[in-house]
Amino acid sequence: MRHRRPEDRRPPWGVRRTVFSGLVPLVVLFGWFTLAIRLGLPSAEPVGFLPFVFVAFAALVGFGRWLARAGILLALLGLLPVLAVLLGGWTATGDEILLSRGKPVVVLVSAESAHRLKAGLAYTYDVRNPDGSTDSLEPGVGTRLPVGSQVTVVEDPDRLVAPQLAGRQDPAVPLVFACLGTASLVAVVVSTAVAGERRRVRNATTR
Repeated sequence: MRHRRPEDRRPPWGVRRTVFSGLVPLVVLFGWFTLAIRLGLPSAEPVGFLPFVFVAFAALVGFGRWLARAGILLALLGLLPVLAVLLGGWTATGDEILLSRGKPVVVLVSAESAHRLKAGLAYTYDVRNPDGSTDSLEPGVGTRLPVGSQVTVVEDPDRLVAPQLAGRQDPAVPLVFACLGTASLVAVVVSTAVAGERRRVRNATTR
């Protein structure tokens, strides 16, 4: 009876190549998201993520073409998961930091600016701290603060995170969105890698 050599038990090269081609874009993308969230934490508004979203979209197009000649398809399928990971991860991380080490501070509302979102009208405020320094405060859609009033906010002593109104810190919901976005993005990238490997094998066997 012929015994299989140990090397025969290793997964075929096609499996290893599929795993590798799926891991590469995921590692690159989630490294990019981590950098974006770290740089975006001091801001009270998520508009700073737009350049990161554009780069992620371009990266998905490139990875899609490399994996299965389906660049635009992968980018379109991955766009909403990218937004969920970035916004959910940014909000959940900021909330968790403020919950763990934030300090309540009474600040003076010094100026107001309005901007319209799909969810409604949102306001951004310039606030002055007791030491005279200034910060930007985003209280959330539909919340309006009188200019000249004093409000209690939670501030990170190291100023790593933008201040928030006291009592608004709840990382659970945004963390769920970030996790769903992560799972969806992993699923579409892995599916594209598998489809690309099957196409490669099919084309190789029909020549």
